[in-house]
Amino acid sequence: MSVPDIAGLKWLFFDVGDTLVDEWEPVDDIIGQFVREANDYGYPVKIEAVRELFATCYRNYEQWPMKVAIRTYIHDEDHRIQIQNKLKFHKELEQPFPSATKVLEQLSEHYRIGIIANQSPGTEARLESYGLRKYVHVLACSAEEGVSKPDPELYAVALKQAECLPEEAVMIGDRIDNDIMPARSLGLRTIRILQGYGRFQPELSDGERADWTVESLDELLPLLLPDNDAKESL
Repeated sequence: MSVPDIAGLKWLFFDVGDTLVDEWEPVDDIIGQFVREANDYGYPVKIEAVRELFATCYRNYEQWPMKVAIRTYIHDEDHRIQIQNKLKFHKELEQPFPSATKVLEQLSEHYRIGIIANQSPGTEARLESYGLRKYVHVLACSAEEGVSKPDPELYAVALKQAECLPEEAVMIGDRIDNDIMPARSLGLRTIRILQGYGRFQPELSDGERADWTVESLDELLPLLLPDNDAKESL
């Protein structure tokens, strides 16, 4: 992996889900809910098959894997509606990745930190509960701004709030469609983080390739910190 030229870089914008916060448990929980409901209606659905379908949906750039699962496994339209209405995404099962605090703390000593994320209402309160809010200077979230990724307008909102030029910023996220492509279209540099189901998305063209790719949050420190600070963080 090439070492980025961080000269002139002032802002780091992060996605939330599967970037700073681990969504695997609530996603697996709602998959389990679906399997139990499907079984109750007489459909012999296995949780392993639904997990693999979710991975396939990400490989195919499907935006709504659960809707695909319901269409795939549930053949009666009334059953589909009834099952869909019973499913609930339990955000309280989310947890920040173990290194999120350390990474934001160290990066915030050198950069301003922003959030650009598709999230339900209350992102600021959730970040506060995780102990991460104090490192964040700008919040641009879909529920509060009324626009969702991949619409570049959400990125434009964040840049305006930050009074930041695109070339002064990098976007860090797990999804090529929602994070990498719209950020690149506006001229931001990009870092893809291979966490959650987003890691299954394939790069289909040069325009979908992040400037840098990391396996986890920890790898951001040697990538983005000045040499001496990076060595001290390891």
